[in-house]
Amino acid sequence: MSNLLLKNGTLITPEGRKEADLLIENGKIAKISKDIVADGAEVIDCEGQIVMPGVIDTHVHLREPGVTEAEDFITGSKAAARGGVTTFLDMPNNKPLTDSVANLEAKYELAEGRMVCNYGFFIAATGENILELKKADRAIGVKLFMSDSTDIAASGDLDEIFEFLQEKPLTIHAEDKDRIEARKKQFAGVKDPEVHSLIRDDDAAYLAVKKALDLQKKYGTRLHVAHMSSAKEVAELRKFKNEKVTAEVTTHHLFLTTDAYAEKGSLVQMNPPLRKVGDKDALWDGVRDGLIDNVVTDHAPHTLAAKGLSYGEAPSGVPGLETLLPLMLDSVNHGEISLERCVEVLCSRPAEIFGLSRKGRLEIGCDADVVVVDMEREENVGEKGYQSKCGWSPYDGWRLKGWPVLTVVNGEVVMKGGAVEEKFVGEAVA
Repeated sequence: MSNLLLKNGTLITPEGRKEADLLIENGKIAKISKDIVADGAEVIDCEGQIVMPGVIDTHVHLREPGVTEAEDFITGSKAAARGGVTTFLDMPNNKPLTDSVANLEAKYELAEGRMVCNYGFFIAATGENILELKKADRAIGVKLFMSDSTDIAASGDLDEIFEFLQEKPLTIHAEDKDRIEARKKQFAGVKDPEVHSLIRDDDAAYLAVKKALDLQKKYGTRLHVAHMSSAKEVAELRKFKNEKVTAEVTTHHLFLTTDAYAEKGSLVQMNPPLRKVGDKDALWDGVRDGLIDNVVTDHAPHTLAAKGLSYGEAPSGVPGLETLLPLMLDSVNHGEISLERCVEVLCSRPAEIFGLSRKGRLEIGCDADVVVVDMEREENVGEKGYQSKCGWSPYDGWRLKGWPVLTVVNGEVVMKGGAVEEKFVGEAVA
């Protein structure tokens, strides 16, 4: 492993911005100061550029094992590297479902030596596998689907799951199954994809979030609310937020609304679905004021052929790993969020929530997961193609200002100037 010296950049550190060099030795951040001299190190000049921690996306679906025609570990991790994501946490709705220690270990074995970036895996709570959850030490967290978003709705009483999870975070997909079923009957036969936002409406999300927050208060669970999407959820979270309750929002809920259906149709169908402009504004307020802790992609790729099917047949989900950081940097350039807060929601806060103690910060001794970004660089999404196997983006053609130009994982350069190297240097974080 060669040493690496990043010279003359503006570093975003826990103490603030620093005009300094950053030395990487043996996969760790070894020194941060001005005018570092390191004989034998590869030197990269970062003058005029921002040096920040690698992005940690805590909510992705890389489809392996299972639907690998849309994505796999290799293509998904290369997409992450292209977008400045150095660590991601992958969800358990695979085929077979990651609901046991055996299936979890098999998934780790399948990923070993095939990841460009670092990774961790969730285990699914089904309502019937509490003994497996208790033994799943390598699970980065537990995922609970409160509706049949992915054909994996937890059965039975949820109390046992909430009572058990005091230390390992319980990440919930919060939509109310009864509400959704009633709305499906109400809108039966409608084939316009926009009906998706009416069937899985904001009340479906609100009712489930309220139930989860009530259970958290009862048992003191470490609760992480996934992909918040509505103003009603934001208001409810404000009532219950405490040190053991955290929440995330996706880029598609921050950057798209129901208006996107007119142009994109089923391409922008996801669960929970797109909402109105007022919901998007409430989510942004939550990100800026610290109520919402981190921003994720819920990267859920499907082939264009699958997404082109009629409503009711087309699957839900959109890709996002390659655009997470560029979308947020563009927002920094437009004054919608500070760069420092952007680094918090993409790097340091997700590391804190999921116990990644050596990641998410530019500090001596931390893992050398680093991204260099050019805040003046402008590109159209998709103009250089996509690393993701699915080969498309809901933001295709969007012109964004602010792009990663260098991605370093465990001290190794895996992306430079937009070109990704197939270096399988990613390591399991659990």
